[in-house]
Amino acid sequence: MIALFALLLALAGAPAPALIDQTGHAFTLDSLRGRPLIVTFVSAHCTDACPLVNAQFSDAAQTIAKRKLDARLLTITLDPQHDSPSLMSALAHRFDADPRYWLVASGRPNDVDSILRRFGVIAITGKNGYREEHSTFVYVVDRDGRLQKTMLASTNLNADVVDAIEGLRVAKP
Repeated sequence: MIALFALLLALAGAPAPALIDQTGHAFTLDSLRGRPLIVTFVSAHCTDACPLVNAQFSDAAQTIAKRKLDARLLTITLDPQHDSPSLMSALAHRFDADPRYWLVASGRPNDVDSILRRFGVIAITGKNGYREEHSTFVYVVDRDGRLQKTMLASTNLNADVVDAIEGLRVAKP
């Protein structure tokens, strides 16, 4: 019982997992509170669903900017062992990710893995050493950091993201 109590105290005092965005800025998920956040997870090496999700997020970020919506997108690597902050920065550049609207992040493997567990993301390492089998959900988080909705990635993701943001604005007290 004493060991469990000590573990709980250690976890309570543990620093929040940190990420590094495409500009090299370190942040935590808690630091993004205050506006709605749409989160997804990708691998920079993925050639299947991830490039499609990135393209849809790129479109959604442009729509958010044009409509001046008070929201932000966040893409986090599924594979921090291979997707360094500099590689994620290159991915952000490839998709014109403006950090005012769309953060593309990596971080230390332990920190990223902690966030993957928090969201219930599944990422399985394949034969080539990359996490190539993974879930493709998109998470809608309100301005207070509470998960409001989980969506499947789809060809209509841009509109779904914008609709989710608009729905949060309507639901705001």
